[in-house]
Amino acid sequence: MAGSRPTQADVARLAGVSRQTVSLVVLDDPRVSDRSRAVVRQAMQQLGYRPNVAARALAAHRTGFVGIVLSDLGNPFHADIVEALRRRFEDDGLIPFIAPVGDDPREEAVAVGRFLQMNVDGLVLISPLATDAELAVVGRQVPTVLVTRNLGPTSVDLVHTDDRAGAHRLTRHLLDRGYDPVVYVGYDRGVPGDSSSARMMGYRAAMVEHGRMPLIVPVGADGVAAAVGPVLREHGPGLALCCHNDLTALEVLGVLAAYGLAPGRDAGVAGFDNTTIAGYPGVSLTSIDQGTEEMARRAVGLIGERLAGRDEAVDIVVPLSLVVRQSSTRE
Repeated sequence: MAGSRPTQADVARLAGVSRQTVSLVVLDDPRVSDRSRAVVRQAMQQLGYRPNVAARALAAHRTGFVGIVLSDLGNPFHADIVEALRRRFEDDGLIPFIAPVGDDPREEAVAVGRFLQMNVDGLVLISPLATDAELAVVGRQVPTVLVTRNLGPTSVDLVHTDDRAGAHRLTRHLLDRGYDPVVYVGYDRGVPGDSSSARMMGYRAAMVEHGRMPLIVPVGADGVAAAVGPVLREHGPGLALCCHNDLTALEVLGVLAAYGLAPGRDAGVAGFDNTTIAGYPGVSLTSIDQGTEEMARRAVGLIGERLAGRDEAVDIVVPLSLVVRQSSTRE
């Protein structure tokens, strides 16, 4: 546990009580016996546990439920961020409910509406498709945080990274490695403030700065293989594929294998998100790390702050980093 923040679960283990008891002690709930209260407080002191105002506000509010809405748990980034959010919420004594809705704004609206009917204490919307007007209505009803979206109404909070800067850095990395051409593989969802358009802009800017012509390969309904195949046949070894996210990059790796091309040596591949699977030895994918754990920490904290009375909107930009692996080493 060295170097990590003590949680209510840690306190509960040391004190030999349930996590619910620890949560009740934090809230000074009169239902806790004097003996249990003393044991829990001693464990808190021993571990250096310090409950924050946001966590107390979260735990004290109505139902103890929170909603997380996202498009697809099959996307490894979504799976990673949902797991990080789940741990953070549960550490604060909250129960998260998760709703994968696909890329359908109607399904997203239905899920949000059902969470509102449940009187959830907060909502986290990951890459939402809703308009600002729709989000404004939601934010006025319940504390709401948009994750990986950089625009939104003043009734909601934002947690994201600088997607444009990340894609710019990733493209420059591939150019500096000597790959030619550097092709962008992705799509633009057409949602204001969405990461897809920002990343495409970052790629374009880096290419123009290096005197190169941007070459964008849109991924359509036929999938990644159908989009990337013609590019590989035309340009062959030596090119690099800068992908919208790790999920796209993983599919590109499969296409390279089908063409007998080795990632890194024959063709560069890079993704965005630095998901858990990107670091697997058999994958070794170069990627931009968005700071998933920090995103989750800040999102949970922002909901607590809203419940504690904050009215002004907050826009948090989480620092990113480039993680270089075998897929772009030219070895």
